[in-house]
Amino acid sequence: MIEALYGIEFVSNSNDGGFGVAVLETGRVFGGDSSFVFIGSYESSNGNVTARIKCTNDRKLLQSIFGDINEFNLELSGTPDKEHKEFILQGHMVENPSMKIGVKLTRRAELP
Repeated sequence: MIEALYGIEFVSNSNDGGFGVAVLETGRVFGGDSSFVFIGSYESSNGNVTARIKCTNDRKLLQSIFGDINEFNLELSGTPDKEHKEFILQGHMVENPSMKIGVKLTRRAELP
């Protein structure tokens, strides 16, 4: 089961990156970093995970890893390791598919 609190590391194809946290729970994703909020959904099927995440720069402290964009959506997919301790999702910005992203999720805590 992949439901847990994860630390996340992300990098774009423009070589910008960052760190944050995300909770995966009952098909939903909740997370953020020091400037952005991440809200979305995920599905797990046949050992693969797909996710669709809305990213909103609600604090305007930092630019996004894609430049001066305050709101965008991501489509991501990947395969967790057998213990669901960590996995990498690859994807792109829905509004501009040439903007690519890689996200490493590392399990930090179980959910209550």
